[in-house]
Amino acid sequence: MAPKNCIEVSFEVANKVGGIYQVLKSKSSTMQKFYGDNYWTIGIYNEENAREDFTPGKPPEEVKRIIEKFESNGIDVKYGSWRVPGNPNSLLLDISDVMDRADDLKSELWEEHGIDSMNVGNDFDEPLVWSNAVGKLVNELEDVLEGETVVQMHEWLSAPAMFEFDSPSVFTTHATVLGRALSNSDFHLQEAVKRGEVDDSLAEEYGVKAKHQIEKEAAQGSDVFTTVSKVTAEEAQAVLNREPDVVLSNGFNVEEFPSLEELSFQHTNKKERMKEFLRAYFEPYYDVDLEKDPRIMYISGRYEFHNKGLDVFIDALAEMNEMDGDDVFAFIFVPSDVSGPKDEVLENIALYQELEDYIDSVIPEMRTQLLNSLTSYEDPGEKLNELIEETSRDVESLQHNFHARDTENAPLCAYDLNYFEDEIIDRLQSSGLTNSEDDRVKVVFYPTYLSRGDRLLSMDYQDAIKASSAGIFPSYYEPWGYTPVETAANGALSVTTDMAGFGQFLLENTDESERKGIRVLERKGVSDSEAASNLAEMLQDIVTYSKTEITERKHNARRMAQLTSWDKLGENYRKAHEKAIK
Repeated sequence: MAPKNCIEVSFEVANKVGGIYQVLKSKSSTMQKFYGDNYWTIGIYNEENAREDFTPGKPPEEVKRIIEKFESNGIDVKYGSWRVPGNPNSLLLDISDVMDRADDLKSELWEEHGIDSMNVGNDFDEPLVWSNAVGKLVNELEDVLEGETVVQMHEWLSAPAMFEFDSPSVFTTHATVLGRALSNSDFHLQEAVKRGEVDDSLAEEYGVKAKHQIEKEAAQGSDVFTTVSKVTAEEAQAVLNREPDVVLSNGFNVEEFPSLEELSFQHTNKKERMKEFLRAYFEPYYDVDLEKDPRIMYISGRYEFHNKGLDVFIDALAEMNEMDGDDVFAFIFVPSDVSGPKDEVLENIALYQELEDYIDSVIPEMRTQLLNSLTSYEDPGEKLNELIEETSRDVESLQHNFHARDTENAPLCAYDLNYFEDEIIDRLQSSGLTNSEDDRVKVVFYPTYLSRGDRLLSMDYQDAIKASSAGIFPSYYEPWGYTPVETAANGALSVTTDMAGFGQFLLENTDESERKGIRVLERKGVSDSEAASNLAEMLQDIVTYSKTEITERKHNARRMAQLTSWDKLGENYRKAHEKAIK
C-alpha cells in the first residue's frame, strides 16, 4: 500500500548548510512524481538562506488555521515553496522567539527518554526546539491531509520530532554522530564496526552523548530505519544497534547539467578566468607557465582534516612535487573561519586589473593609428614603434609595481584566518609545499564558500569545477560522497575511495575497466602513507593525459555519474515509505 502524502523533514530544507541540502534538492522532482502536490517539505527558517531559496505563498485555508495556531504560541510558520526543481510545498519554522523553551524540552528528554542533554550548546538547543515544534506541526497537518501520510526525517537534528507524532515514520541517518566523531580521531572505527559493536560510553568521551542518544532512539523507534550506503549501514548496525531496513543511495540528476559539448565550451571560458586569477596570485612573485594547458585540480568539503582525506591529499601533492613534469595548480576549497581576503592578494589582483585596464585602453588607439598609417601609405612598423615608445614608460611603471614582490613566496592561503594554528597550512609547510618558485605543485588554500562576488576568484562552486581538470576526494570517512558525482556531471575527472559510499557503489556496480573517468582509491586496510603514494601516482597520470584521453575519460565519468540517476534510485524511497505504512 502506497501512502498518499509525504512530509519530508530536514534542517536543510531551503537552508544550504551541508550535503543533505543537495540530496533533497536533486530528488525533489522525483518525490513530486510520486506524490504531486501531496509532497510537503519542512525546515527551519533562516532569513538569509530563505531569501535565496524560498518563495512565500498564500496557504490553503486549513493550513492557514494551523499557522495562526502556531503564531499564537510564539512560532512563526512561513508557507510557500522551496525554489528547487518542482517547487515543492514548504513550511519553514521561525523559532527565534521560543528558544527559552530549550531547558524544559531537555528535561522532558531526560524524563521520558533517558537522554542526558544538560551539558550541550546551541548546536543542540536550536535543533531540539525546532524539531519539537515540527513534530507538533506534523500532527496538525495529518489531521487535514486526506489519506495515509508518511513522515521522512533526516539526521539526528529532526529526530526529536518523532516523539510528538504517531504517523508512519522513516528515519535516515546520513552518517552516525558517533561514527563521524570517532573517525576524525585516532580511534579505529572500521575495526570496531567489523567487530559489530561500538560502545555507547565513547559518545560521552567524544562530546556527542545527547546527539548519539537521540539518534539511537530514533533509529530504534522509527517504523523504517534507513541509511544512504552499505558502508553507513554496517556502521549504523554497530553504533545504533539496528540493521537498516532499506539503503537509500543518494541519487543525482545528471541530465539537468549541460551536455559535454556545452561543458567543453564553458570549460575553456571558465579556465581562462581561473588562469587570470592564478596570474594575479602567483606572477607578482615569479613567473608561472599558464600559456600551455595547465592542469588544475581541487579538493572541497567540510573542514574534517582526516575524514575528508585532506592529510592524504596534501601528502600526495608533496610526493608529486618531487616528480618531473609541468607546473600543477591545486585548490583547497574548504571553508573555515576567515576575517577577509589577504590584503596582499587583493593588492595583487588590483594591480593585475590595472594592467588589464591599461591594455584595454590603449588597444583601440593603437588600432586606429595603425589603420590610419596603412590607409595613408605610412610605414606601419614606424607608427607601431612610436606607439610602443609612447606607452613604454607607463608599462614599465605598471610592470614594476606588479612584480614588486619577486623576492617572496606566493601565499599558501588567499584569506586571513581568525586563528593562529591551522592544520592545512601546517601540513603544507611541513610537507615542503611552500609555494616557492621551485615548487612544481602550487597550492591555493581558499577557506571560504565560493561566490561570484568574493573579489578574488569571483566564481561560484559550479564554475570552479568546470574550470578544473579534476576533483580529488580521498576520504577516509564518507557515508556517500556527492562531490565526485557532481564533478563528473560538470565535465571534470574525479577520484573517490572505497571508504566512501559512492566509491563502494561503483565497485559493486562496475568493473575496473569501466572506471576511467572516476577512479576509486583503495583506503580499506591501507596505511595513510601508502594511500598518499598511490594517490600521487593517480594524480601524475591525470596531469599527463593527452587532450584526447581527457575527453574520452570525461565521457566515461559522465556515464558513471548517470548510474546514480534518481529515476533509478528514487524507487528505494518509495519502497521505504510503503514499508513504513505496512
